[in-house]
Amino acid sequence: MLIGLFVLFLCVPLVADFEKKCSVLITLRFQSNEDAYKDALTKIKQCEKYDILSVTSFLESSISKVYITDLIQNMCMFDHEIVTLIDDKTSNLSCVYRGKTRTERKFN
Repeated sequence: MLIGLFVLFLCVPLVADFEKKCSVLITLRFQSNEDAYKDALTKIKQCEKYDILSVTSFLESSISKVYITDLIQNMCMFDHEIVTLIDDKTSNLSCVYRGKTRTERKFN
């Protein structure tokens, strides 16, 4: 019974951490020349580790596919479920944020 309580105690903070949602929108910039994806990355970096990262893109599906693929590879935890929907009007990504960008490998 003591072991069961100890395991339950360790699991409770993890469950609570996954409930926080971090929503980010990627849209065209009509008033400025800023890159919509760079703006989204800046917002994502303000999220906390283990947040549910929810990204919605209102760009063309081909562009959204590139951006969402990049986010999955660099920002999402692979050991948790990743859900994507790429559509002509609105594309979505949901995953658990890993807390920092993966480091790029440099090939010589």
